[in-house]
Amino acid sequence: MALDEAALLAAYRRLRQPLHNVLYRWLWHAPDCEDVMHDAFLRVWDRRATVDASKVDALLYATALNLAKNRLRWRGLWRFVAPERDAAGDEDPALDAEAHLAQRRVRAALERLDDTARNVLLLSEFAGLDTAQLAEVLGVAPGTVGSRRHRALAALRRELGDGHGT
Repeated sequence: MALDEAALLAAYRRLRQPLHNVLYRWLWHAPDCEDVMHDAFLRVWDRRATVDASKVDALLYATALNLAKNRLRWRGLWRFVAPERDAAGDEDPALDAEAHLAQRRVRAALERLDDTARNVLLLSEFAGLDTAQLAEVLGVAPGTVGSRRHRALAALRRELGDGHGT
C-alpha cells in the first residue's frame, strides 16, 4: 500500500526523537540533525507512490543515515575552502566538566567505530529498535543483528578502555 500523508505524519511523530538521537551521535550538531531529518522525510514523501507504508520506519532510518554520511563528507570538503566552525558552538554549555569529558570520550570512541558498528549501536541503544527492525533497516538477516551488535559493543568497550572487551 502506498504511503499517505497520515502515515508519514504518524511516522514523524513516532520517530522524531529516536531518529534525532541517532543522528546527533553521527553529526554532533543539532541544527544539522534537524536538516537531515527533514530532508529524509521529504525524500520519502517524494517517493510516496512506491513506498510500502508498513516499511516506512526502516526506509526513513536508512535514508537519514545515508544523508548524515553525505553531510559528514561535505563537512570534510568544506574544511579545505572555509574556516573551521567554532567547536565550542557545538557543545552544550550546561554540561559540567566531568560530564563534558565523558561526552567527548564517548563521542571520540563512537567516531572511531566503523559505520556498521556505529549504526547498530546507535539504532539499538538510542533509537530503541528491536532485532527485527534493525534487520530491516540494515538489510541483513535477524540472526546477523545479534552478532553485529555483540561485536559493536565489544569494539566500543575496547575504544573506551573499560576492560570488558572480548
